[in-house]
Amino acid sequence: RRRSKGYFTFGEPAKALLETYDEMNENGLFLDLLYGAPAWSLLLQHWRTTYDNNDRHGSDCPIAGRQVMYVHSGGLEGIASQLTRYKHKGLMDARTIQLS
Repeated sequence: RRRSKGYFTFGEPAKALLETYDEMNENGLFLDLLYGAPAWSLLLQHWRTTYDNNDRHGSDCPIAGRQVMYVHSGGLEGIASQLTRYKHKGLMDARTIQLS
């Protein structure tokens, strides 16, 4: 469930987080679903909004015109249990978890 302004309820499985997790994994950046996926989901949301609207100056974007450094601080060992929570919420199937 998404709260206002694109933020997520901490620890609550969300389809948008799973989509970000999958997208980043496909691009070689392995994230956890508790901290990494929400952080990247918001970063990408701001970045895409700015560039999709051709607003290169980013009048509404807090990261426009700035360099962003993301520090990945771990959490990967918990991915299996996080994916199981997504399965129980009906956001993915057991076969997908086994392949991850």
